[in-house]
Amino acid sequence: MRRVTPFLVGLLLCTTVAAQELHKDAASPTTQDTLALVEAVQDLIQDYYVDDVDQQALLDGAMKGMLEVLDPHSTYLRPHTLSLLRDNNRGHYYGYGLEVSVDEGQIRVVAPMANSSAEVAGVLPGDVLVKVDELEADPDDLDPMIAYIKQASLDDRALILTLEREEHPEPITLRLTPSEVEVISSQAERLPGNIGYLRISSFNQRTALEVRAAAHKLNRGPMEGLVLDLRNNPGGLLDAAVQIADMFLSEGTIVTTHGRFLDANSEYQATRFTLFEQLPVVVLINQGSASAAEILAGALQDQGRALLVGERSFGKGTVQSLIPLLANGGAVKLTTARYATPNGHFIDQQGIDPDLLVEAEQDGDILNNNKPLVSLSDDPQLLAAYDLLQQSEGRRRHH
Repeated sequence: MRRVTPFLVGLLLCTTVAAQELHKDAASPTTQDTLALVEAVQDLIQDYYVDDVDQQALLDGAMKGMLEVLDPHSTYLRPHTLSLLRDNNRGHYYGYGLEVSVDEGQIRVVAPMANSSAEVAGVLPGDVLVKVDELEADPDDLDPMIAYIKQASLDDRALILTLEREEHPEPITLRLTPSEVEVISSQAERLPGNIGYLRISSFNQRTALEVRAAAHKLNRGPMEGLVLDLRNNPGGLLDAAVQIADMFLSEGTIVTTHGRFLDANSEYQATRFTLFEQLPVVVLINQGSASAAEILAGALQDQGRALLVGERSFGKGTVQSLIPLLANGGAVKLTTARYATPNGHFIDQQGIDPDLLVEAEQDGDILNNNKPLVSLSDDPQLLAAYDLLQQSEGRRRHH
């Protein structure tokens, strides 16, 4: 869910002299001025704040605030948060298999990972996380809870989750033990009429391998078309999205990136090797399709390789780089570039419009890897994509 921050824009009319004085006052501080001010505030807190203050907590807060003022995606990652992100990007880790997000002031479970401790214990999508052992879950600051869960997995010990569940009068407590968790990012099925279905829920280092395996699975029988489902895919690794786009394209641009420093400006081109050849493809997108999912959808749309069905995508068109900080083991996640689709469309805060607009039957429905493929009649977007492929096959046979 987007967080919208209201702001006011005012118009100041003044004399030329007053404007010049204002400009002097508003001049950007030098690095030396900034360091002096930070040190002065730190001294004030140290000398006069009502309680003793952890200096590391002050430093972490200053780092986080300095980055988060830039944009919603730049941030400071403490060592435990960085470790968790790297584990997720690798596609496997040792832990509990719990995926959560902050939604309307609550920490809500998006989905338990397949075959994880969370799934086995009975955690369900939509559950609200209240406590981990005796630690209260704070939606305004997830770091303490992330650090606690990460340390528990390193110590190889069980956790007690306290959850609230809709239509359940009392809180639920579940015991989770850590185990190896595979972050499964794709799902492949065959639909009636020799139509394939491939859902990609995120992009990590293993996603391209998974999609190659899915292609071999789907190609065991005749294939007349493919539905590529990118709904509620929040993105992930840029390289993974490029690799998968290359499986559908034999030539042309996939995406370009544009930034202030030299290495931030790149152009990614398709190679001749393809897995899906000229198989007709329809891509499903919605408001939850973001970042790397939009790179893939935009490349296939602009290159005329696929039709897009569903709703306008989220519009997260920036690239973040992880820059390690050797001093404390953390990292800066910094927005370093914007990306454009092959036609030069910068989609940040704009999104990608589908070729065929089809609204979802239920707003806010959570799609995840553990949810079986619903029937066509229960999913109007999937049904529309399926019908387009059937019509395409009918036209080909007619000719």
